[in-house]
Formats: sequence, C-alpha cells, structure tokens
Amino acid sequence: MTEHLYLHFPFCTGRCAYCAFVSGPPPRDIPAVIGALLREKETRGIPLLPLETLYCGGGTPALIGPEGFRRLAGSGLFTLRDGAEWTVELHPAAVTPELADTLAGLGVNRLSLGVQSFDDATLLRCNRRHTAAMALEAVRICRERIPDTGIDLIAALPGVTSTEWERTLETALALALPHISVYTLSVEEGSHWHRQGMEPPEPDAACDAMLTAADRLRRAGYERYETSNFAQPGFRCRHNLNTWHGGDYLGLGRGACSRLGRTRTDGTGHAEILDAVDDALERVLTGLRLSEGFSPERVVAAYPVLAPWRDRWEACLGTFRRQGLLDARNAPTDRGYEVLDALVRELLSRPE
Repeated sequence: MTEHLYLHFPFCTGRCAYCAFVSGPPPRDIPAVIGALLREKETRGIPLLPLETLYCGGGTPALIGPEGFRRLAGSGLFTLRDGAEWTVELHPAAVTPELADTLAGLGVNRLSLGVQSFDDATLLRCNRRHTAAMALEAVRICRERIPDTGIDLIAALPGVTSTEWERTLETALALALPHISVYTLSVEEGSHWHRQGMEPPEPDAACDAMLTAADRLRRAGYERYETSNFAQPGFRCRHNLNTWHGGDYLGLGRGACSRLGRTRTDGTGHAEILDAVDDALERVLTGLRLSEGFSPERVVAAYPVLAPWRDRWEACLGTFRRQGLLDARNAPTDRGYEVLDALVRELLSRPE
C-alpha cells in the first residue's frame, strides 16, 4: 500500500540520440492504454491510498492527448487527496493550449518540460524534434495555465562550447521558472550515440558545465536540493523527494519501476526481494543526494539493523568533510556532487 504512483507512457514520435529508455511509436488505441494500466494494477494486487503524489512520465505522456488524460482521470485508477502533487512530463513539441487547458482542468498542478538546450544546432544533433522558439512558446502556454512549470536541461552535450552553455542557462534563468533540473549527459548502452561509438563527456568538461550551472542558478535564488535538481523556495518535487527519502512508490506501465516494502521491481517487471540490511542501505543512502544532510544517528534510529555501520560512517564522513566534499551537515558540496557515486560506494562497504 502506498500513496505515491508513477505512470509510465512509453511512447515517442522519435528517439533522441542520447535516449536508451523503453519507448515505442505513438499509441493508436488510447482506451487500450488506459485499460492496460488498470489491468496491471489489478494483477499486481497493490492497493493505493488516496495519492499524495502522482507522476506521469515517459516517453511522451502528451501523446495520449487531452481525451486520453480525461479518460485516465475518470478511470478509477487513482484518487488524489487534497493538496496532492500531480506532475506530467511534456515534450515541447507536444504542447498545445488545448492540452494545457485539459491538464489544468483535471487538477494537474506541476509540469516538467524536456527542453534540454536552447541552442537549435544542439537540439538538431540530439534529434529533439523541437526548436528553442518552440520550447519558449511551450513554456509560455504551460505557465499561463499551470504556474509550477519547470524544465530539464542537459549539461556537456557534444559540440556545446562553454559560451553556448552559458547562453542556454541565461535563457533559462530569464524565464524565472520555479524548478530547473540539470543532468549531465551519459552515453547509455542502447542509445544511438552509444551505437555510434560516442565516448562519454570528458569528466573535467562535464564537471565544469555542472559547476557553471550550479553557480548561475544559486546566484539566481535556486537551491540545489538534489544532485541534478534546483528549485525556488517551496517548489521542490515532492514525488521525487519521496523516492530519495527511501519511500515506497508503485510504478505502472511498460518500463516503470516500483519499491514496495522489501520488494524492488525493475522496468522489465522482474521483482527482487531484498534482505533487511540491503533494503535499509538502499533506502537511506539515496538521502546523500539531498541537501538536507546525512545523519548516521538518525539513520540507525530509523533502521537499527544498520547499527554496525555507524562508527565506520562517522569516520568516513569526517574524512569527506575535511576533504571539502561534504559540509557541516554532511550534505554534498559542489565538489562532493562531482564524486558522489564514489562517496556512496565507500559508505556501502561492509564494516569489518
């Protein structure tokens, strides 16, 4: 039982050059899409509480269209509690006034647009199927109806100079959006760029691009509340925070993951039951991604099974602080975010 639901809509009009996610062509039968989600929920047999957060991701959820979202809202698949957060991811090319009006009327109160860049040549190389002007118009349409509209950007895209990256950041900041996510490019197996043999971004260049973004966003009033996420006060993504805090969530749709009790289900539907220690470690160490800080004392109070880790963690955290990788609250500094995976691996090492 959970109050957090992720719905995956694995449909796209084309595949971006960096994408290795599960996706297919636009759906021909929208009622069948909604019916499949209902059947999956019934098959899984997992009851849902009135939802605190609902996240519709993809792919391109907008490809079910206004009528599809009306069917979804009236399907009985979920109910929302008062004040719930309902997020929908949107591709700028799929945004229309009718769609935005429909989403707002149904109660969607948070949008995330995959802009990635405001440079047309870069967007063309990425096969994004939209231009910078289309992205700006999509943001305008969305914000008029749903003020909590944010965008995603990708740092260290191939061929992007530091000057071009700063121009993209300046364009984003001029929009005064409540939320901006900045992800570093990774060349995933199965993507077009991986098949072409493209190498991942040079680490120093990728770090410089992220540091530039973090500096510009911080000076504009954004808080880096998670590795790749920056928000104005009051606009953190509650759905994702639940995941990073180690909370349960149900995922429905081809490619969706779930975390319920000690059962973790991946995007292929394969379920794995974790033992108590691995379950606790997985839940608490995602918290190191956050700006809230990591407290071994609080962790052990919540998960006594991790008591043997406490002394070792205290020693490691002290070393990381002295190296300037963590601040006094054990939250990552900008330098710490650069090597966060290594810090987590060190904390995962079993005590002797």
